[in-house]
Amino acid sequence: MINKLRILMLLLAVFVAGYAGYSFLSKFKTTAEDIKVSITKEGVDVEIKKFKVVHESAGRKEWELKADIAQINQADETTKMSNVEYIFINKNNKKFMVYADSGVLQNKTDDLNLEGHVKMVIESALVKDRFKKEPVSQKQTKP
Repeated sequence: MINKLRILMLLLAVFVAGYAGYSFLSKFKTTAEDIKVSITKEGVDVEIKKFKVVHESAGRKEWELKADIAQINQADETTKMSNVEYIFINKNNKKFMVYADSGVLQNKTDDLNLEGHVKMVIESALVKDRFKKEPVSQKQTKP
């Protein structure tokens, strides 16, 4: 009886460890088809689909850079991106969002040049606060 209980507990422990490993590894959404690597004489060139970089300082997100495709060129030390979205969050947690068709990031200096239908959207605190403070009320009209 004790041996059967030990075997049952061992099987349960193996199942829990397997499930924990599966749930941990399933969080990573990167697949081999999202990244292409080519080796040249100057270095390694990389192409990444669904590119995303988040910069945090002291646990607070400061900015986020997203692109549909990013091509990293080691010889020029640049990263060319298409369908770029850049989100900057200031100290008051106000978001500044910039969208562009394409962009080039200088890897050494972190300069970002955006081109083609560049649009900047600033989160308005006035409208946001008004919706938070005023509950939606329905007026009843009598016929």
